[in-house]
Amino acid sequence: MSLLSFKLRPAPVRLRRLRSQADEAQDVGFTASSKRALRAASQISTRQSLAKQGLRIGRTPVGKGLFATKRIVDGACIGEIHGLVIDDDEYVSRYAFDLDDGRQLEPEAPFRYVNHSCEPNCAFQNFSFAPLPASPKRPEAAPRRKLLLFSICDIAVGQELTIDYNWPAIFAIPCDCRSAGCRGWIVTPKDLAQLLDVALAVPGRGLGVSP
Repeated sequence: MSLLSFKLRPAPVRLRRLRSQADEAQDVGFTASSKRALRAASQISTRQSLAKQGLRIGRTPVGKGLFATKRIVDGACIGEIHGLVIDDDEYVSRYAFDLDDGRQLEPEAPFRYVNHSCEPNCAFQNFSFAPLPASPKRPEAAPRRKLLLFSICDIAVGQELTIDYNWPAIFAIPCDCRSAGCRGWIVTPKDLAQLLDVALAVPGRGLGVSP
C-alpha cells in the first residue's frame, strides 16, 4: 500500500465522530466534554499507530509496558523516539535518555514505557545523519540526530520489549525484572560492586537520588 493511499483512507466511524465533536467544541471553547473527545480521539489514533508497528501498551507488575503484537527479528529497527529535549543539568527523570551533547530527551509514548531488564531484548542507539541543505530559515545546517530502538534478539508475539537502563549507582533502585541474570538493582554493571559495598556497609539504607 502506498503512503498516499494510506493517508487518504477514511478514519473509523467512532474516530471521525470524536474528532467532529472536538472540532465543534473548539468553536465555543474547550469544555470538559470536548477535552474528553480530544483525549479519546488521540488514544484511538495512538492505538492504530501502534497496531501498524506491531506494538501495544499493556500492564506489567511495575506499571505500563510495551509489548510485541508481531514477531520482531534480531537487529530490527523498531522505531524512533520522539520527545522533549531538556537542557538542564539538574533535571531528573526515570524516563529521560542522555544525549551525546549533554542534554536529555524526555520520551513520548509509546517508547516512554519501555521497562528495564537485566537481560534486555532491545537497545537504544543514537545516530547522527547528514544535515539537510542550508536555507534562508536554516543558514547553518546542523547534523540531524535520531534516537532509535533496535531489537538485539528475536522477540516473540506477546513478549515485553525491554532495555537495560544502566543507571549510575547514585540513582539505583531495587530491580524486579525477574530475569535469570537479574543483578538485583537497576544499575550499570560497572557500578554494581560499588553499590553492593555501600549496601553492606549501611544495612537497611535505601539507595536512590541523594538528598
